[in-house]
Amino acid sequence: MTRSTKSDIATAAKETAEEVAKTAKANAAVKAEAAKEDVADRVSEQAENFREASEAFENNALASDAVKYLGDNLAHAATAVRDMDLSNIQHDLTQFARRNPLVFFGGAAALGFLAARAMKASERAHTPATHPDHLDYSGVPAGRDALAEQGTKGWGYS
Repeated sequence: MTRSTKSDIATAAKETAEEVAKTAKANAAVKAEAAKEDVADRVSEQAENFREASEAFENNALASDAVKYLGDNLAHAATAVRDMDLSNIQHDLTQFARRNPLVFFGGAAALGFLAARAMKASERAHTPATHPDHLDYSGVPAGRDALAEQGTKGWGYS
């Protein structure tokens, strides 16, 4: 293989890598924008729910005003999310992380724990519930349930 052939192959590989990177970046931007809109829509929906809930407190003006205030603030937050530019968000987040690394990483860890708990709760929601009066003990003969209050001593089978 000649030196010019190697150079041509390297140039072609570099151009292909640049194209793949551009495509990936464009796809990521589209998905991020869609996620941003989804978040804004959900926040707007919750804002409307708060506003409707404020009507339930017609006998308590303070509670009604507080719930309506929360709804209004959520509506403003939804508008702010819609109006945000993703590159500005990234820049602001980077600057915040540089100024406050402990707070940033602490917040990231807290979000990670919350996400893990949400996923765990989601898993539990999809598993069938067992009858609360019966437990599955390994010492119970096959095909029989042990009553929770009697254990597995041989006399607590159902």
